Amino acid sequence: MILVAGGTGHLGIELVPLLTARGNLVRVLTRDPARARQRLGETPQVAQGDARHPQTLEAALEGVDTVVSAMTGFGPGAPGPRVVDYEGNLNLMRAAEKAGVRRFVLVSIHGATADHAIELWRMKHRAEQALRASQLNWVIVRPNAFMELWAEIVGEPIFREGKATVFGRGDNPVNFNSAKDVARFIELALFDPGLSRTILSVGGPENLTLNELVGAIERAAGRKAAVRHVPLPMMRLMALVMRPLKPDVATMIQGGIAFDTVDMTFDASDLRHRFPDVRLTPMAEILSGQLTAGAGSR
Repeated sequence: MILVAGGTGHLGIELVPLLTARGNLVRVLTRDPARARQRLGETPQVAQGDARHPQTLEAALEGVDTVVSAMTGFGPGAPGPRVVDYEGNLNLMRAAEKAGVRRFVLVSIHGATADHAIELWRMKHRAEQALRASQLNWVIVRPNAFMELWAEIVGEPIFREGKATVFGRGDNPVNFNSAKDVARFIELALFDPGLSRTILSVGGPENLTLNELVGAIERAAGRKAAVRHVPLPMMRLMALVMRPLKPDVATMIQGGIAFDTVDMTFDASDLRHRFPDVRLTPMAEILSGQLTAGAGSR
């Protein structure tokens, strides 16, 4: 039995069907079973629980021999990276050790370091260190930003209103992953004995600036957009002001700052060499499918 924590996000809705389609028994840990059923259907088991509360994890881990943690506290209304990406993962690791789990796959983030300027990266690194110090047989998967998410963030306003917002100058190259590709690498991490106790950095086939992403979406949508740039000094001020009022918003603004200031490139040549059977999806393919689906729903 595989327990997936964070199974209803962009990655989870690709990973859970992939695992169940190949005959694996999957249980999804979720705070909202109704939402999980809506997004994932009836095939996976659902266990109500919250990694922030260790007492809810024992029942969810019963009969489980493998855990995938894809949860994050980053996002609108989310409780924050410290309490989910670090403390929640720490609770889940300890509960997994107690339950005799065989392998624990942690979805971290590419470039996670102890001294990173952005809290999400720091908390992912702390979780990595806790996992490596545990008694679990572990694999750490470090993906980049998800194409599907950023196609929505940048693309939906272009498609609906012909408008786009770019964080900062928009000239900093960023590597994007398709969640479908990351799900495939997590599957390998679950079952390939050669990946035991390794860190697997995963990237997409191209590095794109946000300005280039806007251009790609414009081409896919067949329309030009009025582009508004949010200046970097304004983002830093907004993050500072919002931190005591709405920490979730402040954390997201910090992510926007990272997109304009941090080296977020990735060279996929070694990944392609090591895993030739995994095709890396280009952004244009995601945009074509996602925006076509959006047009069909309107």
